[in-house]
Amino acid sequence: MSWSFEKVDISVLDDKLLNANEKLILILCKRFKNAPSGIRLTHKYFMDRTGIKDYRTLVKCLDRLVLLGYLAFHQPQKNRANKFTFDRNEMREFVVRNVAKRKAQSKAMKDLQ
Repeated sequence: MSWSFEKVDISVLDDKLLNANEKLILILCKRFKNAPSGIRLTHKYFMDRTGIKDYRTLVKCLDRLVLLGYLAFHQPQKNRANKFTFDRNEMREFVVRNVAKRKAQSKAMKDLQ
């Protein structure tokens, strides 16, 4: 068995605004920070690794991490891996893209009713 370690900023561990699931998700994302193709992780990966059973709980955790400015993500295509970033300039682009996507989804749902 080989061991590998991930360095975690002490401020993440001491942040009382984050719960255990959010901290674990953040650590899992940081693990792939230097991956050649970028940070591309699926919701299923997070659910398997963290033990979160409900999709809605996972999305709430990811949304809180975005809200607190730890990371940003977007889904390039449906049923594909999400792309995550820690870069501030990319974060702005992702957040704007996600807000537009959610507004469109909300409008579509209202039109159905």
